[in-house]
Amino acid sequence: MAGLSAFVSTIQPWHWWTLGALLLAIEIASTTFYLLWPGIAALLVGAIAYLYPGLDGRLAIALFAGLAIVSTVVWKRSAWGVSNPTQVLNTARGLTYRGRHVVALEDFSAHGGAVVVDDTRWHAIAADGSIPRKGETLEVVDADGATLKVKGVYRSPE
Repeated sequence: MAGLSAFVSTIQPWHWWTLGALLLAIEIASTTFYLLWPGIAALLVGAIAYLYPGLDGRLAIALFAGLAIVSTVVWKRSAWGVSNPTQVLNTARGLTYRGRHVVALEDFSAHGGAVVVDDTRWHAIAADGSIPRKGETLEVVDADGATLKVKGVYRSPE
């Protein structure tokens, strides 16, 4: 444990800059945005270690971990961090239709069919595995992007 503590206390600013550059290079190759913020955090910790040469290595590691986690979470929850904002908006809009009854515009296939909600035609798939026919009443149960998930509405005979 003493060896690890001695190693941590000898970390220099250029070590952090190297780690940041390496993480950013991997990010550029992968294009996932998961290593972007840890890479930037490492560069920032390197800058802080350069400005404050007496910065304890354990504090620098804790600062790096905190910055990386917080910045990644904030990014992924922000509007800029959403990979496909149109899909999120369509899903949010589609979810407002949950519980609404709609009519199948055509016979569904294994790939789905079409329904109209208000004045908008939507692609729909049967969430219950059925294959609805044209004119059947369906209920919207969920949404995924621009696709509504529906199930048949069965009325008891009167």
